Amino acid sequence: MNRPHCHRPWLLWTAAACLGAGTAAADIVQGTVSPPGAKVVIKDGAGNQVGGELAGGPFQVRLPAGRFTAECQAPSQKKVQIFSLGQPTTVNIDCT
Repeated sequence: MNRPHCHRPWLLWTAAACLGAGTAAADIVQGTVSPPGAKVVIKDGAGNQVGGELAGGPFQVRLPAGRFTAECQAPSQKKVQIFSLGQPTTVNIDCT
């Protein structure tokens, strides 16, 4: 029985890697919201809320690559720019 055999397996891997590299992948943004009683909403560039509300303490969200704004709801109205780089990113949000 003849089985098909690929003489260039590296070519398939290279093609798969190139196809996957063209998409904007979401990745993890993690960090801490302080103080413990703080509430934060993350918005995209168009002002649309992304995900749910973050409470004080550690958080982890999945965001696509791009620029976002973390808006403190309490105890202050501070805004913090977040850059999701398509790779794991750490951001600490201080709402004091």
